[in-house]
Amino acid sequence: MYRILFCLLFLPLALAAEGSLGLWHLGTNPNTKQTDLSPKDYNSLFYFGFTKDSHYYQIDLEESPSRYLHFENGMISELDYEIIQNGKIVSKAHTGLVRKKIPEVSFTGGFVFPALEKGTYRFRIRSEDTHRINFEIRDAFNLLQYTKSISLWQGFYFGLCILVCLLSATQYIILREKIYFLLTFATISVLFTNVLRSGLFYEYGFSNYVWFYRYIPGLVSLTPFGLILFLREFLHTKQKYPNADKYFVFYAYILLGSILIVIVDLQLYFRFIYANSLILSTIYFGYATYCMIQKKENGKVLFYAFLVKQISTGLLIFTNLGYLPSYPFLSSANEIGSALQMTIFTIAISKFQIQTRMRKEESVSKENAELETMVMERTKEIQTQKEELEKALLQISHTESKLVFSEKMSELGKLVAGVAHEINNPLSAIKASIETLIESKNNEIKNLGSKENIYSSLTPAEINTIKRMFTYQSDFGLVASYTERKEKKADLKKIFKDNGLEFEEATLEKFLDVGITNLFEEEINLLKSGQEKLSNLILEEKNFKLHLSIIQIAVDRSSKTILALKNFSRVTKAEERRIFTLLENIETVLTIYQYKMRGKVSLKKTFLTDATILGWPEDLIRVWTNLILNGLEAMNQTGNLMITTEKKGNLIEVKVIDNGPGIPSEIQKKIFDPFFTTKNHGEGTGMGLGITKSIIEKHKGNIYIESEPGRTCFSVQLPIIEFIDPNEPFSDDF
Repeated sequence: MYRILFCLLFLPLALAAEGSLGLWHLGTNPNTKQTDLSPKDYNSLFYFGFTKDSHYYQIDLEESPSRYLHFENGMISELDYEIIQNGKIVSKAHTGLVRKKIPEVSFTGGFVFPALEKGTYRFRIRSEDTHRINFEIRDAFNLLQYTKSISLWQGFYFGLCILVCLLSATQYIILREKIYFLLTFATISVLFTNVLRSGLFYEYGFSNYVWFYRYIPGLVSLTPFGLILFLREFLHTKQKYPNADKYFVFYAYILLGSILIVIVDLQLYFRFIYANSLILSTIYFGYATYCMIQKKENGKVLFYAFLVKQISTGLLIFTNLGYLPSYPFLSSANEIGSALQMTIFTIAISKFQIQTRMRKEESVSKENAELETMVMERTKEIQTQKEELEKALLQISHTESKLVFSEKMSELGKLVAGVAHEINNPLSAIKASIETLIESKNNEIKNLGSKENIYSSLTPAEINTIKRMFTYQSDFGLVASYTERKEKKADLKKIFKDNGLEFEEATLEKFLDVGITNLFEEEINLLKSGQEKLSNLILEEKNFKLHLSIIQIAVDRSSKTILALKNFSRVTKAEERRIFTLLENIETVLTIYQYKMRGKVSLKKTFLTDATILGWPEDLIRVWTNLILNGLEAMNQTGNLMITTEKKGNLIEVKVIDNGPGIPSEIQKKIFDPFFTTKNHGEGTGMGLGITKSIIEKHKGNIYIESEPGRTCFSVQLPIIEFIDPNEPFSDDF
């Protein structure tokens, strides 16, 4: 009944199948008599599975002008035949995959023997693969039609496999996605297996290599190995089913190692690979059916791919068992199914990748739109924050300016007492000198006419001598120490005594006050000629000039102090960049703060060079003020302060050095930070050195510190004007 159903199902194929004579199966004994055989031993289709024994077949034929015996199984290892006429062997030949190809036996989807003579044809067949016989007797025309048909189907599945390989390999080269590489590898392994089992290697080029079909079939294991690797990636088992994935990897390694079984026994290898294929196909198809029912991802693809493979394998099995007629399509069904299976996977992957890319593009477009919206909103926020920040910075700048100005005014207030003292001293000197001059003039008025009498009594030479004495300037009486004055008084007294001149102690003191500490011969002679009156005249005139000098010195000193104070108290924002000299800038600060150093601090100035600076002189005055005051405070107003200038390339370096206790290393990195101070609360703002650094950077300079116990050195480097482009823009903000 089942044979009728299969025949009805494949009726179109059955109609194309050609009926022919069959073979008598003699079993494993070539001497078996045909009379001892039963009807079941006569057929054109035989299938025994695996057997190591050689089986014998025979057929009796009449003479024919065009006849060929065709064994359609291409995997026969050994196929020997002999022609027996009248009980004698008249011809024989030995062929098969493990033997060299002979000219009288051709290969077209199996082995083809010419059978033109009359006689009994006996065959010995042994195969390492499953023992199956598809025997046909064909004439030349029928053989040509079969050859065309088998070539068509072989070309179909070869072309399909090659096309899939090219497409997947191209996709891998372009996209660099692992699944395309694995698909390419799996398809190439399928293509190799199909070519090997179809016998095309034997037909085209490998017939002379006896070892080829003895060992190369082991590479058939690459087909299930490649399929497992591909399905791992296709189903994402590593991410979704990590425990099962470990078994897949282990099984893949077993398949890879199974290649070595061919070294032990080729038939054993075929047994293993067929059993493995049956197990895998059953498991895969069962899982594909489960995924299809559960509507899981890729379920349809798996189901249809393995359904095609199962159908093709079933067709081949039923053909080998004789339930279906021998036909080129059915003989190639397994190969065609494998090619279609890989094609389905290729189409599915391409579709999935396209859908994935489309989803990604849609997602990217959506994310871009959302991102643009977020960017716009964020831009507005940033713009608002920027405006608020600019306002805050402007407010901070104003606050800083006020704070700096407040600090400057505070420091200026502290200067008032010292500056008042500095100005009071020259004013007192001026007052005393003016009182002396007024008194001198009053005396002169009282003795009006006596000077003219004295001058008229002098000779021209004496007048020249007295002029020289009047013009001689000396501030000995003002600056000499007590010891030095005492020594000069003794010397002068001796000169007078040696030349017969006698003066009172008060008069000697007057001589020293006006700077007369030594007398030449003509001056002594002049004094002898009019001792008392002339000496009083000379002392009076010298005293008058001395006090005028005192007034001039006091005025200059006051003027210098007032100018320095004016420069110091000038508001920075009203100042413009200009050219000035560095030493004059430093001296301004030293002049203002000299009251803090008098008698307590030893100041040493080593100015090796001066320099012309382009910048803001009032700002730099603040720099020197901060550095000098910091040094004085560090020394507690007592110690050694050194200021040096030295040219270094295109820079001038100013060093302010004190011998205070030094600055700890952990604080040195913070001293230039705004509002950082080591003073007690209320004693400092912490702005001094921060502003100092800002001013120096504003002048394109640098400031460094070196400190250790007993020595702290601030080094300021500023560019000299000859190396500055006056047109270069400067920022007024700091």
